[in-house]
Amino acid sequence: MKAHVEENFEILEKEKSQANKGGIKSISKVTILVTIICWFTIFVEGYDLVVYGVVLPVLMDPSGWGLTATQAGAMGSYALLGMFLGSSIGGILCDKIGRKTIIIASIALMSIMMVLTALAPTPELFAIYRFLAGLGIGGIVPSASALTTEYSPAKYRSFFFVIMYSGFAVGGVAAALSGVFFIENFGWRSLFWLGATPILFIPFFIKYLPESIKFLQANNQQVKAKRLIEKYRLPDEFVKEEQSEGTANESASIFSKRYLVSTILFSIVYIGAFLLIYGMNTWLPQIMKEAGYPMNSSLLFLLVFNLSAVVGGIIAGRVADRLQPKKVISFIYFLAAISILLLSIKFNTVVLYILIAIAGFGTTGTTFVLASYVMRQYNDQNRASALGIASAIGRFGAIAGPLLVGILMGMNAGYEINFYLFGVVAILASLVILFMPSFKSVNASK
Repeated sequence: MKAHVEENFEILEKEKSQANKGGIKSISKVTILVTIICWFTIFVEGYDLVVYGVVLPVLMDPSGWGLTATQAGAMGSYALLGMFLGSSIGGILCDKIGRKTIIIASIALMSIMMVLTALAPTPELFAIYRFLAGLGIGGIVPSASALTTEYSPAKYRSFFFVIMYSGFAVGGVAAALSGVFFIENFGWRSLFWLGATPILFIPFFIKYLPESIKFLQANNQQVKAKRLIEKYRLPDEFVKEEQSEGTANESASIFSKRYLVSTILFSIVYIGAFLLIYGMNTWLPQIMKEAGYPMNSSLLFLLVFNLSAVVGGIIAGRVADRLQPKKVISFIYFLAAISILLLSIKFNTVVLYILIAIAGFGTTGTTFVLASYVMRQYNDQNRASALGIASAIGRFGAIAGPLLVGILMGMNAGYEINFYLFGVVAILASLVILFMPSFKSVNASK
């Protein structure tokens, strides 16, 4: 036993020595700072997504606006259409004018629209404000993802990325909890007032959030880049230029021969992923309500769905750092498909919560790893654009999810049919990701 302990101690000392030689004695403070700020911005997106599903049963109630299922599904899709445009434009702009600028502008726009949504007197104005809020939300993901990736040590890049992206599910948890505690006493509008509070943090972002050093270097702002390097005493690993074979134009294009297959496959998987996430987060409370569960219980199902995504997503991120990400993603999507299909059967409450937890982990939680996989598959010049475009195309799934479920529920097809739809989509996502080129093959020479 003593010999074994001494042997492990020697290994740890050797690894520490190698790390010190590489310039990383500990996790940089700026890595933690950037991760926390970007986590908060993704938290805001998660809250915005889930809050509509939380208030939907109230809006469909005759005492509210009395929306039909088809109207509710369409209204849920308007915000997602805005996210589609925001993600497309934001992903490109944050590679052009900076990650920090896009994050601040996105938070400001989203917060203002949350205020207007809380004041909306009619469903039509509510839908318009949700669409405009989606424009702001769409710009957050590519810029926050790029910043987190670029300020994380290579060895822990997936881990920090997944930690950051877990804010999405935590935001969903916050929205579900807000519904449980505030809707009955303060009404559904109070949840949108809460959603406007991120605007108060913008001065903090302006002062403390650093711009991407990679962006500054790529745009000939070497003086600013040098100041950041000196300010945070960053080691070489954070600031050295990423070397890639081929021409600069080829490396920068996500539609070049080198990256085309990856871009297409990621876009397809994102369509399925967002259909699952947005479809289930929008409709799960109402589906469970139609299955015979009371309102508070339905909101608790949504809470479990998102809470399990936080824990499961972080664990999956660590596993993906050690194994091939596409195999991890494929397995978890398949696991999600099985649990979702089983939700069509009425079990006792304990089994039901377990199945919903697995579904949340396998849908929302898997997306944490999927986004990290995208960031690893591309280089410094195009990873924000890649995630922005792939997630923007994926918004077609986000738009389709609430609409399809709304149509099915309007047809009185039975709540089970929605779980069949989600289960099939999860199986398809599980299969498509397996065809992704390996990291080495994508970056290999022509």
